[in-house]
Amino acid sequence: MIYVIIQFSAIFALIINTNIENIGITSWVLMFLSLLVGITALVNMKISNLNIVPNLKDNHILITNGIYNYIRHPMYTSVILLCLALLLTNLNTINILIILILIIDLHLKANFEEKLLTQRFSNYKQYKTQTFRFLPFL
Repeated sequence: MIYVIIQFSAIFALIINTNIENIGITSWVLMFLSLLVGITALVNMKISNLNIVPNLKDNHILITNGIYNYIRHPMYTSVILLCLALLLTNLNTINILIILILIIDLHLKANFEEKLLTQRFSNYKQYKTQTFRFLPFL
C-alpha cells in the first residue's frame, strides 16, 4: 500500500506544481502518448485485472497480447509520460526530485508485482525475457 500512497502523492504534487502557461508542444505530445498508452492498456487488460494496489486478484489473468506484448507495465508507462509532461511545465529541483521518487517507486512496485506474477504464472519468466518493463528498447 505504501507504493500506492507514494505514487499518488507524487502525481498530485506534480499536478499542483504544474504551470499551465508553460504547456508546450513537448508536454502536449507526452500527454497524448500517455493517454494513448493508458487507454490501449485498459482496452487490452481485462477489467477484472485492474487493481491499483500491487496484489493479484484471485481471478487474475496474465495478459500478454496487445501493448502487453511489448511492455509489461504500460499503465506505469502512461503515468511516467504524463508526469514528465507536467514536469516540463515547471522544471525545478523539487519537481525533479518528485519525479525521481515516482520512478523509483514505480520500479519497486513493478518488482513486487513481478515477484507475485512469477509465483502465480509459470510462463511469466519467459514473458519477461520477451518484453520491456516500461519503455520499448530500454
